[in-house]
Amino acid sequence: MVAARRQRAAAALASVVDAQIEPVREDPGLPVLPALHGLLPGLRRGQVVEVDGTGALALALLAAPSQDGSWCGVVRMPELGVAAAAELGCNIDRLLLVDEPGERWVDVTAALLESADVVLLQPPARPPTGVVRRLVALARKSGSALVVAGGWEGSSLRLKVESSSWSGIDQGHGRLRSRRVKVVASGRMVGGRPRTAWLWLPGPDGSVSNADLASVASMEERLAARAAAVGGDDTEPTGDDATSPAEVA
Repeated sequence: MVAARRQRAAAALASVVDAQIEPVREDPGLPVLPALHGLLPGLRRGQVVEVDGTGALALALLAAPSQDGSWCGVVRMPELGVAAAAELGCNIDRLLLVDEPGERWVDVTAALLESADVVLLQPPARPPTGVVRRLVALARKSGSALVVAGGWEGSSLRLKVESSSWSGIDQGHGRLRSRRVKVVASGRMVGGRPRTAWLWLPGPDGSVSNADLASVASMEERLAARAAAVGGDDTEPTGDDATSPAEVA
């Protein structure tokens, strides 16, 4: 009788071993713009990303998910420019804006974390620790990415603009055309080893793109060609000095 049970167990084990087992597929997460791949390959669901400041870098993280059809919530950012967001690549039809939630900003953020894929939040200067832990736990439970413009305890990734320079003004005249920034990513998400990328944020066309030396040279050639085609308009900068951004240490 014991031998029979052993035989049945062995047969069952053999059937499991011989069966074709499909590999478990990892959640690919949410996409980011190609220019940001050197900093992070994507936004992990349940991840908290801390972004230094409330400018274009925070908005740039919403661009690819919104293009991909994800809903993105934005809380406590009344200064957000919808036109600028669109130029950075955001699908504004997928943005849920709650400019002034008042004292209910925590409840609003929590509701969006349960219904949207990405939530961009500008919290008060020093949110209570209990609130921070509650929203971090809710992001993990709901599978949403929480992007925080400002300091935030428990973030797995921090993005900081370490230097920035505008180009477009030559000897006091012309228009600001583009901004070249150095962005550093640090935290658990990058394994404790900071990553650095140079970006146009924004570029002359308002979009986000790589701004390494090769990209800068290509950008200068295109701007010089366009300036030559315009024929030396006094309101536009011309020459190499006008299109070469000066790096700020």
